[in-house]
Amino acid sequence: MEPILFIFTGPSGAGKGSVMRALLRDDPTLRKVVTYTTRSPREGEVDGFDYRFVSVQQFLQLVEQGKIFEYENVYRDHYYGSPRELFVPGNDGIIELDYKGRIKYQERWRQVISIFLMPPSLDELKKRILSRSHVANLSARLDNAVEQLRHAKSYDYVVKNDDLDQCVARVADIVRVERLRRDGRYQLDEMIHELQDER
Repeated sequence: MEPILFIFTGPSGAGKGSVMRALLRDDPTLRKVVTYTTRSPREGEVDGFDYRFVSVQQFLQLVEQGKIFEYENVYRDHYYGSPRELFVPGNDGIIELDYKGRIKYQERWRQVISIFLMPPSLDELKKRILSRSHVANLSARLDNAVEQLRHAKSYDYVVKNDDLDQCVARVADIVRVERLRRDGRYQLDEMIHELQDER
């Protein structure tokens, strides 16, 4: 059965990391696809779990070696990129990408479900961005947030993160529904093949 890749997108401060950590804690059959970044780790982030933290030089070498499938230079020298190898066999994957990365993965994989996480309000978004970056970066991060929000309607699901527990429950429901859909189609295909073999 083909694994599903659940893609999470949202502006900086939308709670993508918190939602993904809760899903991974509650569902042992989900695996995080760990992406690369050249930015410094934030407080509490773990290398190899949250991201693979590398220098710009190391990042560009990985691109040259073909080990990074897609990447973006998001803020100044902050590169973000996805590994070519995604899945642990038998598990569905979750990954955080921007809308450009989502499009590339949708072109590559059949089983991709995109989930856009929305902040509760513009004021809360500004607060969250300010709490994690310098005021000098605020304008660039807000511009990026506007760009991300413009593409939200093209996602399979849009979920407002105004309460973390409720947001996690909604996203867990999405994961369950999409697995049921995949499994039902797989079982139907098997039945059709069996019937054809009997004829």
